[in-house]
Amino acid sequence: MEDVQAQTPLTPATAVLAEEGYQMYLGQKCRLTGVLKVQGMMRIDGFVEGEVFGSDLIQVGKEGIIEATVKAKHIVAQGPLRGDIVAREKVELLAPAKVEGTIDSPVFLLEEGVLVNGTLKMSSMEPTLQ
Repeated sequence: MEDVQAQTPLTPATAVLAEEGYQMYLGQKCRLTGVLKVQGMMRIDGFVEGEVFGSDLIQVGKEGIIEATVKAKHIVAQGPLRGDIVAREKVELLAPAKVEGTIDSPVFLLEEGVLVNGTLKMSSMEPTLQ
């Protein structure tokens, strides 16, 4: 069986994302409607509508627009989000993020300049089995 990665040329931007451990990248000119499930880390700089599920980190860049339910271990966002956000460990909102919806996370970090219009629910972190 051939190695698919060896045949796929990487641009400088995607090479850096792959080097940092991202399993999925949705670029600025991409639009996704539906359910997105990723095992590992993902970065979103495009438009997503529907549901987004990640096992690890979901990072939304300044150009990313999310109109979806987002669930992951750790969520970091700079772009606008509309919908329910659920993190098992932490939500970080960085300027110029704008959020409309419910945020449910045991840890919530908010940078100056972020606008939040919604509900925040903070509960203790669920213990993990090792």
